[in-house]
Order: sequence, then structure tokens, then C-alpha cells
Amino acid sequence: MIFTLKAEPRNTVKKSDLTKLRASGLIPAVVYGAGVEATKLSVRDNEFMKCYKKSFTELAFYELELDGKKYHTILKDKQIHPVMRNFLHLDFLVLDPDSVMEIEIPLNYIGEPIGTKEGGFMDIIQRSIRIQCKVTDIPEDLELDVSDMQVGDAKHVSDLPKGKWTYKDNDDITLVVIHAKTSAEEPVESEETAEVEAPTE
Repeated sequence: MIFTLKAEPRNTVKKSDLTKLRASGLIPAVVYGAGVEATKLSVRDNEFMKCYKKSFTELAFYELELDGKKYHTILKDKQIHPVMRNFLHLDFLVLDPDSVMEIEIPLNYIGEPIGTKEGGFMDIIQRSIRIQCKVTDIPEDLELDVSDMQVGDAKHVSDLPKGKWTYKDNDDITLVVIHAKTSAEEPVESEETAEVEAPTE
């Protein structure tokens, strides 16, 4: 998924400058990488949030437009206010088509497992996976079909689709499990009660 964001040059120096910038509806950011000198910029808070909310299930690429130039980037890092939860700062990394990188890719589980139709429930252990590959081979997302899973079944990294990338997790790492629905447990007799009720010799 590729989003286009218009960026504005940023000349903030003091902390108060950043506060004013955020108050005006902008998020301070920086773009760097692939032979690009680190450049300060800012993006519209509302425009970035629209893109960010759509990027939870797919890898998002950001096409930054700054002073007539375009930068093909990914969101490398972000700072979020611990209480307000708004974005304080963003780091955009320019992608070099020939470079190899490690990146976290969202996992999409598709289909309705047989086990859930029989009363079980699906327990998702991992919602993303780290891969290594060339920038040009990065998949936007990875799908894992769970429709054939029955109660007690599990799927692992080894079940994920193969491509021009390497998974950084071991093949036997569990991603999703179908559990049986737990029934109410029988009351367990305490040792104290058992001693009282035990027949005397």
C-alpha cells in the first residue's frame, strides 16, 4: 500500500518551536537514508493519521513530496506521547532499490477454520513476522489460510508462503492455534475435605 504525503520544510530549533508546530496541526519528522542527507520536515497530522489507520494490516510505503522532490520511504520509527497518544515525531527511511533490509510484515489470517465451526476458538499468537529481503521484493502483507484447521491444529512459520525473502523466526515458531472450548471444571476436592471424609481404620 503506497500513500502520498505532502511534506513541508521544518526549521525548528528550540523545544518551544516544536510545541508551536504541533499546535498548528503538524508533526515534526525527518527523512534520511539511501544517499539522502537527513532532512527536517513536517507532515499534516490529520493526513498522516488517515494513512496510518489504514496501514495496520499491510505494509505501508510513504511517497513524501517535499520541495518538488519525491522520496519513496517507509515509517522507520515514531514517538508517541505516553498519555495523549498523539504522534510527537516521525522518522521516514528512504528506500534504496538495491539494498537488503529486515522489516516487520503484517500477517493476515484468511478463511474460517473448521474447528471454530465445531465450537472451538482461534488463538492468534503472532500478528506480524520479520523478514529479510531486497527492498524491491518486500511483500505488502503475508496471508495464511486457516480454513482447513481443526481443533488442536496449529500453524507455524514453515506454513507461511515462500518468496524472495527469508523469515527471521525459526520454522517451528507457532503462529496460530485452534483450541477446544473449555468446559466448566468439576469442583476439586480439597486435601482437608478428603482427610475428613476418609474412613478411619
